[in-house]
Amino acid sequence: MLAKPRLLTPGPTPLLPEGLSAQSMATVHHRTPAFKALFRSARKGLRRFYRLEEGEEVVLFSGSGTAALEASLVNAAKPGDTVLVAHAGKFGERFLKIAKAYGLSVLEIQAPYGETFSEDQIRAVVQTAPKLAAVCIQEHESSTGVRHPVKALAARVRELQPECLILVDGITGVGVHDIKMSDGLDALVCGSQKALGLQPGLAFLAMSPRYLAQLEGPHLPRFYFDIRAELKAHADNGTAWTPAIGLVAALDAACTWLDGIGGVEALIANATLQATAFRAALKEWDLPCFAKAPGNALTGVTVEGSSAILKALRDKAGLSLANGQGELENHMIRVAHLGYVDSLDTLMVVSTLEMAFKAFDVKIARSGCEAAQEVLANSLR
Repeated sequence: MLAKPRLLTPGPTPLLPEGLSAQSMATVHHRTPAFKALFRSARKGLRRFYRLEEGEEVVLFSGSGTAALEASLVNAAKPGDTVLVAHAGKFGERFLKIAKAYGLSVLEIQAPYGETFSEDQIRAVVQTAPKLAAVCIQEHESSTGVRHPVKALAARVRELQPECLILVDGITGVGVHDIKMSDGLDALVCGSQKALGLQPGLAFLAMSPRYLAQLEGPHLPRFYFDIRAELKAHADNGTAWTPAIGLVAALDAACTWLDGIGGVEALIANATLQATAFRAALKEWDLPCFAKAPGNALTGVTVEGSSAILKALRDKAGLSLANGQGELENHMIRVAHLGYVDSLDTLMVVSTLEMAFKAFDVKIARSGCEAAQEVLANSLR
């Protein structure tokens, strides 16, 4: 049986053709006027993607999103500092591991997988905590599908400890939700392989004026992730170290494509639409959405025996979806809605999952195809 490969995981996400084409043609050397022109254009496009305001900056690292997470922390704390990490999933725990690896004193707020934090929880910890250098949190926890209310949480932190920096993992949130630096954030991380629909390999770190103002003070050891070096190089339209040249070209193409569809707001609206349509089908199936406060990057569906179902879909139907992670492996199917995903993708996933449920004897109340179609029908009018 023919099985055409289709990727609908929450990262890497479906690849944008314009990005792939630009990447394949990028034969320029990175210390030339041609690359400087390309980098200047790509960085301007990235500023539009982030919706940055005057005084806010963004740097690019060649690396995964985790590279920018580490950079955000090592440029915000010094030895002996205390940081607060709020986590409720595998990726929130990554911020925790980075902080501990650098020997920082770490306070934790932990919510069960699938749940989020309240302002009262944050307030209770922050008002009794010693001086905090930073609070680290996800905007969207892609291991569970939960969206955390970072704007409200950041406001509570600033009320209680005004000098504390707010570091946000927005890797699956930027370009999916209405989140930006002016929401009271100091560092906001994203990656090329998420909403922008590019291959993995570029990490982005946007910074507030007050984050930039503290860069010259004492910090944790930093070399490759020294933001000062990147800002100096970026000012001359280059990078401190050898960049992922092809991905810079792909980024420039993706930002141009994004301008043509109405900007990042159109991308956000599309993710909302696809998530709404898929969850309309989920309601008809009478299967539980794992997240108590779901974001629009993905939907985690609680399905026992998910590993065998996902293997069959990948090997026999060509469709790659994501399993649960850690303790959720074999108990969850994660379906992506972010980036280069359209309504036909969503309808295909709904129909294909119903086929797989039938094959693996997963009981659903009724077909969800018509419910998803009803949500998506307006896009044809």
